[in-house]
Amino acid sequence: MANKNKLIFAAFAVISFSVSAGFKPEGNEKEALVEAVKDGYQVQRNLAYNYQIGRGNPGDKDFIPKDETKSCAWRKILLIVNPSKTDASDTENERFSCRNLDFEQDELVWKIVYKYLPLIDEAKAKGEYMVVKDEPPVSKDDLQIIDVAP
Repeated sequence: MANKNKLIFAAFAVISFSVSAGFKPEGNEKEALVEAVKDGYQVQRNLAYNYQIGRGNPGDKDFIPKDETKSCAWRKILLIVNPSKTDASDTENERFSCRNLDFEQDELVWKIVYKYLPLIDEAKAKGEYMVVKDEPPVSKDDLQIIDVAP
């Protein structure tokens, strides 16, 4: 059983690390929330990860505080609103993020979920959800190789 838990944690760490390499959401917590409502699955996943580990330091322009409750909530949100995009790693991440919460934190999770679901539904109704943006093509010189091996 201990080996299974280590394997799950290692898988979570690798998946989460690879997700964090996308750099979105950008900005502070407030700006990141606006992005997550409109930009969808990947930004929501990255936001949940940023809440899981924390990003930056208080006062930094890109600060997002470590908050397991909010991490859990965004894991649930992305599972609910993006059923065609999610995979087994998302359900594993949700289980991981939500595993240590007590009853009061769990209640707060659902308050957060119910706060953001209507905002995402509104963005979908307006055609503003997960809109593909014109971005310059990425050249091989722009790619970063991330080595997760020690």
